[in-house]
Amino acid sequence: MVRVQSILLVALVALVLSPIIAAVSAAPNLGLLRVASFQCPRQVAPGASFPVSLDVEYAIQGLPNSATIRGAIYPGNDNSSSPLWQSDPTSVSNGGDQVWNISLTAPSTEGFLNLTAYALFLDNGTWRFFNDPVSGPGVGHSTIKIGKSANLNINLGAPNVDITVDSTTVQTSASGEASLQVAVGSSPLVGVPPTVEFQNSTRIVFVQWSDGVTQAQRHVPIDGDITLSADYKTQYLLRVTTNSTTEAWYDKGSNATITAPPSGAGSWPLNLLGVTQTFSGWGGDVHSSMPRLNVTMDSPKTITAIYSVDYLPLAVPVVFGVGIALIVIGVVLIRRRSSAAPPPTEEPVQEAVEKQSPTCPNCGQVTEEEWAHCIKCGTKL
Repeated sequence: MVRVQSILLVALVALVLSPIIAAVSAAPNLGLLRVASFQCPRQVAPGASFPVSLDVEYAIQGLPNSATIRGAIYPGNDNSSSPLWQSDPTSVSNGGDQVWNISLTAPSTEGFLNLTAYALFLDNGTWRFFNDPVSGPGVGHSTIKIGKSANLNINLGAPNVDITVDSTTVQTSASGEASLQVAVGSSPLVGVPPTVEFQNSTRIVFVQWSDGVTQAQRHVPIDGDITLSADYKTQYLLRVTTNSTTEAWYDKGSNATITAPPSGAGSWPLNLLGVTQTFSGWGGDVHSSMPRLNVTMDSPKTITAIYSVDYLPLAVPVVFGVGIALIVIGVVLIRRRSSAAPPPTEEPVQEAVEKQSPTCPNCGQVTEEEWAHCIKCGTKL
C-alpha cells in the first residue's frame, strides 16, 4: 500500500512540473555572446594589407544546446554601411571562443580608419547582437592610423651612446634619448651596446628592453609610433692592491669581500735577504685595520693594503757591504793619486840644495859663506 502511494506521488509531481520545463526549453538558449577581443594594428601604410583578429566568446543555456553565430566588421562606428568582412554562419554548442583571423586592405590615402566589429546570432531568420554588459556587449571598436612612417623613440638614460637601426647609426642626446622615423610595416634591427664604460671607472651593462626582450640586438615590428627603453644596470670598478693589483666590476649597491695576507716575505729581491712584512691596515678609499673587509660598492673604489716592513735581517749585510765598499774606494783613490804624481827630476833637487843656507857641522848654526869659524861654537868651517 505504501509503495503504491509513493508511485502516485511521483506521477503527480511530474504532471505539475511539466509545463515549467517546456517554458524553459522554449526560452532563448544563447546566454552569452560578446566581442572578447578585437585586435588591429595601430598604424598601417596606405593601400597595405593588414591582419585583424576577432575573438567572440559564447555560452549556451537551456535546450537546444546549439546556436548559429557569425562575425562581421564594418567601416565607421556602426553597421549602417556594407560590411568590409563577415564570416560564414557558424554553428556552436556548449560554450567557448570562436576566433577569426582576417586580412583587410587599408585606404590609399593617409588619415584614420575607424572599424566596428560585431558578434551576431541568428534569431528567427534575423541577425542580432547583445548590447548589454550581461550577455554582451557584442560590439567592439578600433581606430587605425594610415601613414607611411612612424616615430621610433629609444631611451637609454645615458648621453652620447651609439644606437644602430639597420644600417643607420644615431647617438643619444644629453638626456639619453634618440628618435628617428622608420617605415610602417617594417621590422628594423635595433641594436644597443651591451656595455658602456665611462672614464670615471663606472660602466652600465644591458639587462633587457622595456618590453622584456633580453637581446641587445632585436627586430622591432613597426605598427605605429613606438617608444622603447633599454634597461641598464650600473657597475663600479674595484681596484685592490696587496702583493699585486687586481681589478673587478661590481653591481651598484652590492658587497665585495677583500682579504689581505696578514704577514709574509717582503717583495723581491728583499725577500731573498730575509726581509718580512706585516699587514697594518687598509688605505685609499676605505680605512680599516681588519685583514678581511666587506666593501659596499656605492662608487668606484681604489683600496691599498698597508704593510710594515722589518728590515732588521738586512742590517748586517748592509753594514758589511758598506764597509767593503769604503775599503775598495779608499784603495782605488790611493792608487789613482800615486799614478797621477809626476816623477822627481834631478834639476829641482839640485836647485833646492843650492838654495839651502850652510850650517855649522858641530852645532848646526847657520853660517855665511865668508865665515871662517862658527860664531857660536868656534868650530873651523
